[in-house]
Amino acid sequence: MTGPLRVLASAAWPERPDDGLPAIAGFVESAFNPLVAETADRCLRRHYGPPPALDPPRTALLLASPTGDTGTADALAEATATGRRVPPLLFFQSNPNAVLGHLAARWQLDGPVVALGPGFDGETELHDRARLLIEDGDADQVLLITAVQGPPDHATAVLLAP
Repeated sequence: MTGPLRVLASAAWPERPDDGLPAIAGFVESAFNPLVAETADRCLRRHYGPPPALDPPRTALLLASPTGDTGTADALAEATATGRRVPPLLFFQSNPNAVLGHLAARWQLDGPVVALGPGFDGETELHDRARLLIEDGDADQVLLITAVQGPPDHATAVLLAP
């Protein structure tokens, strides 16, 4: 495969000053997972219309976040420090692959899911990783999501294909 990947659709959050994040059942106390899901949903809707996607090609979900889910980490730390019972959902959502699984099920995507934390070197490296998922035969396209818990919280999503 030569040349850059094509952008099939893209989205960001926020896109307007009054942008809100809808709640997601099963995800609590942190805006990280709704931030990832809403941004990805916007991108996928622009390409496929409403979920689920009808007969999509193998689509990898690649999430990169230099901050990770600070909301969940803070909630876990506070509960531990105060001796409060930790809600079980916090353990479930502390793995960033949980929201990627939510997205894969909602959109009926069947490619690999990959989550990267601090240490990646920006957009070029992320596009290189997306390209590797395609070149290795793991996916036909990649939904690349970046999410940062702020202030302010912000995210982007781009659907890439050869």
